[in-house]
Amino acid sequence: MGTSSLKTGAIIELDGRTHTLLAKIDKETWQLSDLRTRRIKELTDAELRKAYSSGLLRFETTTQIPLANDQRKTRLDFSEEQWEKAKIRRAYVMAVLDMPSDSRKIKPIVTEAWQKLRQPKRPPGASSVLRWKKAFQTAGRDITSLIDRNDKKGNTVSRYPKEVREIVRDAVETKYLTRERGTLQDALDKALYEVNKENELRPKPIWLPRPTRRLVERVIAETSAFERCEARFGRQVATKRFRWVKSHLVSTAPLEKAEIDHTQLDILVIDEATSLPLGRPWLTVCIDRFTRCVLGVHVSFEPPSYLTVSKCLKQAITPKEWLKEQFPGIQSPWAAHGVMSVLVVDNGMEFHSKSLENACYTLGIELEYCPRRTPWFKPYVERLIGTLNRGVAHGKPGTSFSNILERNDYDPTKTAVIRYSTLREILYTWIVDVYHQRPHRTLGASPASMWESSISPDEIRLADDPVRLDAILGASEVRTLTHKGIELYGLFYNSPQLAELRRKFSENFDVDIRVDPTDLGKIVVVQPGKNEMYSVPAIRADYAKGLSLWQHKVCKRYAAQQLEQVSTDSWLAAKERISELVNADFARKRVKTRAKMARFKGDAALLETVETASGATKEREASQPTDRPNTTLNDTAGLPRPAEVMTTDADTPGADAARPLARKHFTPEYRERAPSTDDDNNNNEQKE
Repeated sequence: MGTSSLKTGAIIELDGRTHTLLAKIDKETWQLSDLRTRRIKELTDAELRKAYSSGLLRFETTTQIPLANDQRKTRLDFSEEQWEKAKIRRAYVMAVLDMPSDSRKIKPIVTEAWQKLRQPKRPPGASSVLRWKKAFQTAGRDITSLIDRNDKKGNTVSRYPKEVREIVRDAVETKYLTRERGTLQDALDKALYEVNKENELRPKPIWLPRPTRRLVERVIAETSAFERCEARFGRQVATKRFRWVKSHLVSTAPLEKAEIDHTQLDILVIDEATSLPLGRPWLTVCIDRFTRCVLGVHVSFEPPSYLTVSKCLKQAITPKEWLKEQFPGIQSPWAAHGVMSVLVVDNGMEFHSKSLENACYTLGIELEYCPRRTPWFKPYVERLIGTLNRGVAHGKPGTSFSNILERNDYDPTKTAVIRYSTLREILYTWIVDVYHQRPHRTLGASPASMWESSISPDEIRLADDPVRLDAILGASEVRTLTHKGIELYGLFYNSPQLAELRRKFSENFDVDIRVDPTDLGKIVVVQPGKNEMYSVPAIRADYAKGLSLWQHKVCKRYAAQQLEQVSTDSWLAAKERISELVNADFARKRVKTRAKMARFKGDAALLETVETASGATKEREASQPTDRPNTTLNDTAGLPRPAEVMTTDADTPGADAARPLARKHFTPEYRERAPSTDDDNNNNEQKE
């Protein structure tokens, strides 16, 4: 970069237009002439210097290269060899800078300078030194004017005619810049075919030259990298690869912002009682941005929904005093909890529900939605999910790996030994005793110490009434209150409090209710105009108590299709019948079906103690003949086959994993089947 000054004859670029400083008409005022329109205008010296300070005024030099959008810059990307060569030329120029531009007079000066430098191998000619001197002075003594511009050498006009270049561009667009992601060779072959086809219609003297691979590469390079990526991989991939960061996500205090997301763990879980694989559970995680502490998690076989979000939020908001009671082996406390100010979510349907908006706004939580398919707007929870999967699931028996190609011949269904209750203990232990205590690379301290040092207990916001928190986080619905009570999903709810509300307001009116999707045995009714809530039980509590919404839909569908009845009594019968079918068919269904069965059973059934599971196993063994092992049904042949019976030693401390008994082979026992009746055929069809 050279130097210039505000003087007569100087060429400047002002507001994107090139001007010449004509003259200074008084002590402070300059006359400028637009080189294009020849229009004259006057500016003060102070105005010109202010424009220069703000970047609106630039001096023109010969070393500046015009770019697109009419911007100019000085080249600086030169090699070390080019810089050294320019320094040598500058030494010759400085030796003759004050001398007249006469070749005969400067020749002895150049020879004398060469005897000192000894570079290059022979002394440069006087005409060359004069050429360097002129360029150096014109550029305002900018050394870059003495650097060889080898990039400007060579042909400036393509040797291929316009027709060939158009054919190559069409071939690149149809073969290379497509979602099928054809290769460069495919585009070249297409171009060669089109050129040969065109030459068949031309006389030989005017044949088109055949394009080369280098021409195809140049045509592809004419398209920007972003456009190439967008054409071959899609706009979402291109946006992710070429994204740029204007500023980092900065949080200044704990609970200022939290992020929440879902993932499916890369591990297969087995049933407590039968030791059969259930499938991969879903995990919902909420993390604090400032301290990187995990605020709450929820693991179950329930797919991502408002139910899983509300369960995770409840754990994130409330203290974790129950942790040491349920899992005595965990050493450290889980102190991170409280109501966050902002909750960052993606665009999943569960995050756009009215129930989540009502719950968050009631607690004073603002929802911040990320743009579509931009996971880097909530990077902390995305990174935590990967770290958690590697720490909890990978390397454990039954892991499904994050990529199916990594499995090779490894079968996770045959090696799965981790029970649902054990998985929960592993998960909580890793979060509290490993992740929270390990120094974080970005923070320079552990998340637990960051939480302890940056927030005091009196600064943690909590819900005013923990009992009403369940109602606030429940699914929001609006129903009409009548003399029958409130009808919801075909069930009726009524209580004396609802009768009082009808007497007070109207015989029929709409009320706002909160529903816990995991238990339809009761609902919460919000009194209009007041911040009061009433717990209202279901009229048929024998059916609805402890029943989840998903289980209720299964029972309704079964009763309508199989029992051809739609009533509470038929749903109750369907509930019992489905439970029998689940228990009877559990051992001979594939893994995905068992995952749905585990979802029907619910968390309460999956969280049986190890002692109960062990007792059930021993009871089954005692009820079977001593000469036959437990068997599973062969799906292909329909015959019983030997199986490994998974048992646990509940009396041995630390024996959490199931161990297989020795495999024994027995001859299959064949039995005569009685003639099937119509009812039996119907039952078999229902099982299938």
